[in-house]
Amino acid sequence: MTKYSTKLKIEIIDKISSHKYSVNGLSKKYSISKSTIRRWIYLARDQGLMALKVKHTKQNYSIEFKLNVIKYYLTHDLGI
Repeated sequence: MTKYSTKLKIEIIDKISSHKYSVNGLSKKYSISKSTIRRWIYLARDQGLMALKVKHTKQNYSIEFKLNVIKYYLTHDLGI
């Protein structure tokens, strides 16, 4: 699970872009560090709002693959 949603990040960037809120004010309002908000600002400015999108990359492995990994571990002298 990600700490901050894409929707929240874009909402904060929109508020800053409208010049109605400051980084300090939003940092206090949402309890997010100023450096995190600034990082989002730089990302959005340099790469666009899509750079703020949360990327889910959960990998699912088959039972067969897991068993092969265990067998490999048991037959070779390797650490975890």
